[in-house]
Amino acid sequence: MSFVLTKFFPLFIYPLGMVVGLLLGAFFLLLGKRKRSASLLLLISLVLLWVSSTQVFAERLLYSLERLYPPSSIETIPTADAIVILGGVTRGRVPGNGLTDLGGGVDRIVHAARLFKAEKAPLFILSGGNEPGYRSEAEDMADILQLMDIPADKMLLETKSRNTQQNALYCKDIFQQQGIRNILLVTSASHMRRAEAIFNGIGVFVIPAATDYQLVERAPSFLDWLPQAGALEMTTKGVKEYIGYWVYLLTETVNG
Repeated sequence: MSFVLTKFFPLFIYPLGMVVGLLLGAFFLLLGKRKRSASLLLLISLVLLWVSSTQVFAERLLYSLERLYPPSSIETIPTADAIVILGGVTRGRVPGNGLTDLGGGVDRIVHAARLFKAEKAPLFILSGGNEPGYRSEAEDMADILQLMDIPADKMLLETKSRNTQQNALYCKDIFQQQGIRNILLVTSASHMRRAEAIFNGIGVFVIPAATDYQLVERAPSFLDWLPQAGALEMTTKGVKEYIGYWVYLLTETVNG
């Protein structure tokens, strides 16, 4: 239930959820003959949707997260006891052929494979579960790594987690069993601040190995100021990371 709640309530804080909430508020104000207040909510919702759907705003928001973990060459990354890859790489299995479909975070797999082949760590820990009755993401990631000539006996799978905190909680058992004290943590650059804090919180030394950068070199365009579905998704991703990080800090403060 806690997993469902952590996924459900933030929906009302994400840009699209806030806009829907404002529109509902405007609707009820109109029913109550409060046209001026309803018009104000309609204007606010329009501005919020427009701004959060522009490439300019989305990139600035994600840059505030990604700049904390600038790209680095494989050669400069230190060695560790294990490479930990967090879920968010695959979308599930394609009906009919059973092949694993790769999602937007596929850079995590590629980057982790490079680290392994550069002998930065001797072992993988793949962390990611799924709904009961469905194949775990850790198993799907293992399939992809084997296609990249990574031996199956170099992978340990954590198949129960559904979010970042559970990633760390269930990986902790593996760390203790294997005597792992430091890890190369592979996840998206925008997600790294939250993930690093959570894994540091369980007592393992984290070496960030960020990848999946959303901000790439490209020519600017006037379209960057116009609403785009992709930009709204990027903004939502940034808001999600800030909320998750602040909630984690608040939880740790209360529990501490």
